[in-house]
Amino acid sequence: MPGGAASPNGDAVLIDDDSDSAKELREKKRVLAALVVHDLRSPLAAAVGYIGLLREELGEISVAQRQYLDDVELLIGKALGLVSTILDVDELEDGMLHAELAPVRLVELIERARAGNRAHFEVRQLRCDVDVDDNLVVKLDRDLFGRVIENMLDNATRYAPRGGRCGISAKRIDDLVEIAIGNSGPPVPQAEREQIFGRYFQVERRRASARANRGLGLYFCKLAVEAHGGTIHVEERGDLGAVFVARLPERA
Repeated sequence: MPGGAASPNGDAVLIDDDSDSAKELREKKRVLAALVVHDLRSPLAAAVGYIGLLREELGEISVAQRQYLDDVELLIGKALGLVSTILDVDELEDGMLHAELAPVRLVELIERARAGNRAHFEVRQLRCDVDVDDNLVVKLDRDLFGRVIENMLDNATRYAPRGGRCGISAKRIDDLVEIAIGNSGPPVPQAEREQIFGRYFQVERRRASARANRGLGLYFCKLAVEAHGGTIHVEERGDLGAVFVARLPERA
C-alpha cells in the first residue's frame, strides 16, 4: 500500500510501503508506539483518578467549577482515546480488532465529541450546526466509532477558518446511515481526496488552512469505518468546503 511523505518544498509525495526498508521502519515504529502508549496510559489514568478524589474533597462546588472538572476529565479521556488509536491502527490493519456492534443513539456520540471540542469552538469563534435526529439509533461499536466522530470533528474544527462554521449531520439513506462532518474552509484538492486517508499522508504545508500534519486521525477513521463495513470520503457541500462523509450499512 503506498503512503505519503512531505517533499522539501512541502508537497505530498508517495513512497513504497511494501519495500523491505519501509516494512522494517514500520515495525520499529510499532515497537516505539507500544512503549509510548504504555508510558502515557498510566499517568493519564492516574489523572482521572485524582479528579475523582478532588471532587470528593471539594464537596459542594459551583456549577462553573463542576463544569471545569467535567471538561478536564473529558479532555483526559480524549487524550486516552488518542493514545489507544496508535495501537488500534496497527490492530485494525492486521485484522485483530473487530467492531463490537450494539444499538447506540448517534446523538450521544456527537454530543460527547462536541463537548470535547468546546475549547476549539470558543477560541476560534466557530458556529456548529447539528442536524441529527435525537432518536436515530445505529448498530455500531460505541468506543471505536465514537473516536471516529471525535477525529472527524477535531479535524473540522482544527482547519475551519476563524469565525467560520462547522456542520454535523446524520441520516438514513436507503439501506445506509450517513454521518457527515465538515467546515466552511477551502475544499480538499481532488488529487488529495483519496491520499488524505493514507497512513503517512501529509497535506501541503503551504495551504493556509492546514499547515499541520493530520497524523493518524483520518487513517484511523478509514480503518474503523471499514471495520463496520462502511466507507468514508471527503467532498464539498454548499458553503462547507471540506466535508468528511462516513456511510455505514443499516443493520436490523
